Amino acid sequence: MKLKLIIPVLIYLGINSLFVVKYTSRLNQHNEYILTLLYIIMVLLSIIIYLKINLKDYYRSLYLTTFFLFFAFTIYLNIIIDDYALNIDRWSAMEAGIKGLLNGEYPYSVIDHLGGRTSNLPSLIFIGIPFYLIGNIGFLQSFAFVIFSYVIFITFDNYRDRLFCLLLLILSPSYLWEIYVKSDLMSNFILILLFLVIVQNRISEKKKINTFILSFITTTLILTRLIAIIPISLLLFKKFYNFSLKKKTIFTITLFLIAALFLFICFHNVENFEHLKMHNPFGLQNRQLPFLISLFTILIPTLYSFRLNNLKTLIESTFYFLLLPISISLILNINKNGIYSSIFNSSFDISYLNIALPFLLIYISLEYKIIQHNS
Repeated sequence: MKLKLIIPVLIYLGINSLFVVKYTSRLNQHNEYILTLLYIIMVLLSIIIYLKINLKDYYRSLYLTTFFLFFAFTIYLNIIIDDYALNIDRWSAMEAGIKGLLNGEYPYSVIDHLGGRTSNLPSLIFIGIPFYLIGNIGFLQSFAFVIFSYVIFITFDNYRDRLFCLLLLILSPSYLWEIYVKSDLMSNFILILLFLVIVQNRISEKKKINTFILSFITTTLILTRLIAIIPISLLLFKKFYNFSLKKKTIFTITLFLIAALFLFICFHNVENFEHLKMHNPFGLQNRQLPFLISLFTILIPTLYSFRLNNLKTLIESTFYFLLLPISISLILNINKNGIYSSIFNSSFDISYLNIALPFLLIYISLEYKIIQHNS
């Protein structure tokens, strides 16, 4: 493998190995380190074999078969899993927030099945409502899988590259964990990935983009998670800078009006200001990093956006800039609590690494496409 492919593949293996070693350590009859090593060997062999073989006319049928089977698997898994037996409350935190909002309560006061509260910003609560209404929050993951498959389809122009990216997703234990526990984390950033790819393609093709719609979707995605500012600033800050005064005004006014509307919908039923200070999603989402480091990890991508000129550089930069604050947070946690406590006792939530995973998969696949083109 070429160096440009080796580095992201090693990061991919590193992220997934953390999940394998952590969760297989709970299986007393198996050694977690041997299982992790076997996983690494399996993935590396799979990639090498895929690089070497050529199945010619079978890639389309393999891609479509894999897509439909795995989609059915996500539906099946969501149906058979007992939600309340899970020791992870992301699904019930979202559900509790939605229930509270629909019942006219302050959504950040409602308790989930493990005694916690939602940290989801307003837009993510809104996104979860359709899946709550059909009876299973976990179907958000099935929907996100379809969205990711669509991103693969519009990003790559042949089924060999599309299948490669899809297999990377399915071979990722960290993603399988997301489906199993019905987490909304990676699904959130798959939606952001879709936005990045569509808008960047329109920019590259010099197609017109409606400023109001662009601002509306931008605001909606920023109000899913604070860290969403990083990919969106990488995509749009340069474009916003080059806007005419009229477009800047439309974009900015729309952003503030939509943000005010969404925040009002979710916050207007709060009991008092003291309760708001104690229970709000902004404090919960920003607790992992000191404020100055958080500010630094947001400002640098904004300036870096002027260096980006195509989809590949955007996806690559987005991955690394998302990984940066998560990695800093992990290092700080290890320094404070030790590596064993950080990983195995969950003093650090390794699932935050899944924020960067959708972009990593596309980044690896784009590098693979270049290798295939040059070979």
